[in-house]
Amino acid sequence: MREDHVVPVRIAVADDDLVVRKTFVRLLECLGHKVVCAVSNGEELIEQCSDTEIDVAIVDLDMPVIDGLAAAEIMAERGIPVVLISGHPDARQVVLENEPVVARLVKPASVESLQHAIQQAMATRR
Repeated sequence: MREDHVVPVRIAVADDDLVVRKTFVRLLECLGHKVVCAVSNGEELIEQCSDTEIDVAIVDLDMPVIDGLAAAEIMAERGIPVVLISGHPDARQVVLENEPVVARLVKPASVESLQHAIQQAMATRR
């Protein structure tokens, strides 16, 4: 993948697994994006994104305090597209048309699928 074709996107990451969260941050930065916050639950995501300009949020489905779908609803109300990610077996059954998410990824996500989901999310902002 050629980085010179990637427009940097300001991304918020929310995942309760520290290793997964750090991996996403590294992948996103390698893709040329700017991770503006990386948090462990939906409540932290909502708080940190209230004062920060975010283009896309990548949110885990299963998180403590506020789960991914509840956080996605609040983010969507703020005009921030959400990519939902999960390793849960039922994640494929989340119907995107009925939820406030623009794309869904299943862990482990490939670099290509991650970049494609970000592009999908950005397309909804235009």
